[in-house]
Amino acid sequence: MKKIVLTSLAVIVFSSCSVMNKIIVDTNEPKVQEEAIEIPVDEAGNYIEAGIAYYDAGKDQQAINIWKKALEISPANGEVHNYIGIALQRQGKIEEAKMTFIKAIDFKKDYYQAHNNLGYMYFLLNEYDSASQQLDKSLSINPDFEQAQKNKKLVDNVINGKISKEAFEIVEKAAKEFDYAEQINLYSEALTLHPNYAKAHNNIAVAFYYEDYQDSAYVHLMKAVKINKEYPEAINNLGYLYKNDEKYDLAIKLFLKVISLQPNSLIALNNLGETYILNEEIENARKVFTKVLEIDPNDERAKNDLEKISETRKQ
Repeated sequence: MKKIVLTSLAVIVFSSCSVMNKIIVDTNEPKVQEEAIEIPVDEAGNYIEAGIAYYDAGKDQQAINIWKKALEISPANGEVHNYIGIALQRQGKIEEAKMTFIKAIDFKKDYYQAHNNLGYMYFLLNEYDSASQQLDKSLSINPDFEQAQKNKKLVDNVINGKISKEAFEIVEKAAKEFDYAEQINLYSEALTLHPNYAKAHNNIAVAFYYEDYQDSAYVHLMKAVKINKEYPEAINNLGYLYKNDEKYDLAIKLFLKVISLQPNSLIALNNLGETYILNEEIENARKVFTKVLEIDPNDERAKNDLEKISETRKQ
C-alpha cells in the first residue's frame, strides 16, 4: 500500500519534462488527477486506497471522508489517523491535525512518521519544546529519517534565533506562488529579516533564473552555498548554471559533490551525465546513466540519453 508522509520541507526540481527542469525549490504541491475515482466498499483497505487517490488528486475533504469510513471498520489503524492528519494539515486545520496525529501515535507507539508530523504541527503552533520532543522521538525510532532531521534543524534554528518564524513563513508562502516576480519580492522580504537564510537564497535564485536574471541567480546560489557548504539543492543549481555557461569542469565538480551527499539523487546524476556528454566524456556519461536506470528503470532522461549515446557509437 502506498504510504503518505507529511513533508514540511519538500523539494521541487527542474527536471527534464520541461525546458527548465533541473534546479530545485521548496514547495508542497499536490498531484492533480482529473479522472473519476470509483470507490470500492467492501473492506477497509479499499477505502484507504480510495482516500489516497483522492488525496493525490488534491481532494482533501473527500479523502478524509473516505478514510473515516475505513476507521469505522478498523478504528485502531494508526496509519489511517496519520493520513487524516496530513489532509487536515493541508486544509490549514493545524490544531485538529495535531490531535489526529496524537491518535495515530496512541495506536502505534513506534510510528516515527506520525511523531515527525506531530512535531511539525507543534512547530506551526509555536510550541517549540513540544516540537523538539516529538522530533527527537521520531529520530530515536529511526535516526535516518531525513524529514525529521530537517524539521529538527528547522526548529532548532528558530529556537536559537538563526531563522525567524516570520522569515520561515514568508519563504513557505513564496514557494506556493506561481508568479516569479512575486516570489522574488517575498524571498527578498525574508532575506531582509534573515540575510543568512540559505533556503531563501536558493529559492530566490530559482525565481531570478526563470525571470532571466542570470547574474542575480549566481549571486544568491553562491551565498546559499557559502552559508551551507553541504546544501545539495543549491550546489546542484549552481552546477546547472555552470553547465549552461559551458563551464563543464566546474559543473561536474559540483554535481559530484551533490552525489557524495545524496548518492541516489537522480537529478544530480542526470545533470552529471548530460554534462559529461557536453564535455565529450562519453564513457563516463554512459556509466552515470546506467547508474540512474539501476535506481529507477523508468527514468526517461537516462533512457533517452543512453539511446543517443548508442546511436552515436553506431555512426
